[in-house]
Amino acid sequence: MIVEVAFSRLDPACRSASGRAVAVIDVIRATTTITMALHHGCAGVIPVRTLSEARAVAQRLGGGAILAGERRAGKAVGFELGNSPAEYGRERVRDKTVVLTTTNGTRAFQAAPGAQAIIACSFLNAAATARWLRGTGLDILIVCAGTHGRFCLEDAVGSGMLIDRLLCISDRALELSDAARAAHQLFATYRDDLLGMLRGCEWGRHIIHKGLGADLEICAQVDLTDIVPVMHKDRLVAEYT
Repeated sequence: MIVEVAFSRLDPACRSASGRAVAVIDVIRATTTITMALHHGCAGVIPVRTLSEARAVAQRLGGGAILAGERRAGKAVGFELGNSPAEYGRERVRDKTVVLTTTNGTRAFQAAPGAQAIIACSFLNAAATARWLRGTGLDILIVCAGTHGRFCLEDAVGSGMLIDRLLCISDRALELSDAARAAHQLFATYRDDLLGMLRGCEWGRHIIHKGLGADLEICAQVDLTDIVPVMHKDRLVAEYT
């Protein structure tokens, strides 16, 4: 099983997605929020690129849809929810479909053309994601959302955590690319202080500046749930491992 990492949605490694299982990671905050929403009984999350697309999809779906999204870390004007995982409690999202657009994370789901399967991973479900990926038997591409197409530390560390979980449960040798090896080493560096890493990285500091530092405490939780958000047609739905 080959494991490759793309350090942003614009990384040329995304071109190797064809036939692979793709795990998208946006630790701060999209894939954390998606995982939390499904953990709390959300019927599905539809990730879209733009604000206008989100409005159009939500309008087409009607009253059962929640319009959610952020720009520059703040809730988009006129939207019901932003991108804070704390907003996605059971009482708010249970049995609802969320249409979500974010600056980086939701765009990453369109970054891997030809993928055999696409899922969302965060610290919250790293072990569950590893089990799900192992079960596919496919080669793996981990796509970091990054920040505006650039490398970001927290997503690379998240990739490394997922690789670490895969190494722990794999019953056959994994062939790690150089990027995958580098991500695994980054995780080894920060594994004992993930919250400190989130608070110190560029986007984490921006989140704190916006008054959303409490979100980082949620993002830093490890293996909270056995749910894996799996893409079916246009939406991510919960599967359990």
